[in-house]
Amino acid sequence: MPELKWDAKNFWVEQDFQTSTRLHLQHWIFTHQLGYLLHPDIDQSEPLKIADVACGNAAWILDLQRAHPEHEYHGLDINPRIFPAAELLPKNVQLHELDAFADLPDEYKNAFDIVDIRTIYSAIIDNKVEPLLTNLLAMLKPGGYLQWAENDFHTLAVHTIQGGKAEALETIVNIQKFFAVHQTKMSSDWLLNLPRTLEQRRCKVLVEEHIKPFPSLARAWSDNNLSVFLGVISLLPEQEIPLPSVPGLPKTLSRKILAELVMQGAKEASSGAWVSMEQRVVVVQKAS
Repeated sequence: MPELKWDAKNFWVEQDFQTSTRLHLQHWIFTHQLGYLLHPDIDQSEPLKIADVACGNAAWILDLQRAHPEHEYHGLDINPRIFPAAELLPKNVQLHELDAFADLPDEYKNAFDIVDIRTIYSAIIDNKVEPLLTNLLAMLKPGGYLQWAENDFHTLAVHTIQGGKAEALETIVNIQKFFAVHQTKMSSDWLLNLPRTLEQRRCKVLVEEHIKPFPSLARAWSDNNLSVFLGVISLLPEQEIPLPSVPGLPKTLSRKILAELVMQGAKEASSGAWVSMEQRVVVVQKAS
């Protein structure tokens, strides 16, 4: 089988308006699932300087700014192409280009009272979370808070209502799981150990939440997942490539085959089938 290389950095740099649209939906899902933007255990009693790492199109920042206009906000992302225009942002919101896995510029060190990050798992290859983790903690002032909200890829699953079918969605999920293990190396085992890893770095763990997906968001969940695969279609070759003989996988894969699976998956979603992941939230306070 030809190797389909996954370059996480280039993938996110090249994302466009379609990804921005999906990120709005993903933000909406997370907000409904979690029930908060900032966890209530995080002290917001005075004006704060807040950073959102991998901020995407700044959906989270703009929601929080509307609720708490007294704070100063900085969104940081590797792809500035999906930022809103600076002239249209509130005066206390700034967006900056930043590769969160590279060396951290001095102006971001010990600069923030709160650092937020979410849904970064697809950019972490071979469980190498340490460079990112080092930067996130370096950004915090002593006593500052890190809030990390993440999809747990281990729990990726398809659901159906009684008597429903989800053959295409099942196939798409099987493709996701196969390529995550054998091609892209997007293992998220690091997530299961994240609280203990942060404790070892002298952080106090305040929150460990494990949230199951709401069935009422079933269509939103599936739309989000299918939108991810719309962005993957162009990465595949036009010619069919053979896949290993693994239960649940198609014999071959190509742009056309994946596009047909996505369209069929959308029909299944209209009949009540859905794809989801559970969320994990970790909030820690950096040592003073």
